[in-house]
Amino acid sequence: MITSDLPVLQDSTNETTAHSDAGSELEETEVKGKRKRGRPGRPPSATKKPRKSPGDKGRSESGARGASRGRANGHPQQNGEGDPVTLFEVVKLGKRAMQSVVDDWIESYKQDRDIALLDLINFFIQCSGCRGTVRIEMFRNMQNAEIIRKMTEEFDEDSGDYPLTMPGPQWKKFRSNFCEFIGVLIRQCQYSIIYDEYMMDTVISLLTGLSDSQVRAFRHTSTLAGQPSDPGIAWVGSAYP
Repeated sequence: MITSDLPVLQDSTNETTAHSDAGSELEETEVKGKRKRGRPGRPPSATKKPRKSPGDKGRSESGARGASRGRANGHPQQNGEGDPVTLFEVVKLGKRAMQSVVDDWIESYKQDRDIALLDLINFFIQCSGCRGTVRIEMFRNMQNAEIIRKMTEEFDEDSGDYPLTMPGPQWKKFRSNFCEFIGVLIRQCQYSIIYDEYMMDTVISLLTGLSDSQVRAFRHTSTLAGQPSDPGIAWVGSAYP
């Protein structure tokens, strides 16, 4: 009898062990499930952008600067970082080489010559200490004589000083940057857009009109811009060798 009961006892023991193992596996599965539910999922990996070569990056940055700097309807604009973007502000701060400033201006001229020339005109006006601003509709619809007359009306003659004559190291540096900018602009453009009659006619006509103005600051600024300190360069000499 003892021998016949042994298999039954063994089966019962195996069944108990199986239930115990199954319970342990179930508990372990539930714990793992809770851990998985409590663990935050990983964010999807971002697609990596291809790295630009130094040449591509330089061209894109130069194009962006050239496109962003200028005036919209005569109002000074700024880029996303709040940096100055008009010629007057850039030359005044002197944080960049004048060669780079000229390159950017030429790039902007290639994209929109009216906006680029408007920026250059306002550069001369602001260098004279005039508070007036030449707007795009004035530039397109008015003669230079009319524009100069309008700027003369807005000129504050009570103050005898203007950027090119103001004392102090900052303005001394500005005068140096002004002359360097004009020189680099003429040299850089003499084999490209300076032969563009549209640009030459606009710049020379404006400088000639300012040189005949009753306002001394206009006369001084136009003379300094029209006759660079370097005797080897000149607006007319560059255009008509």
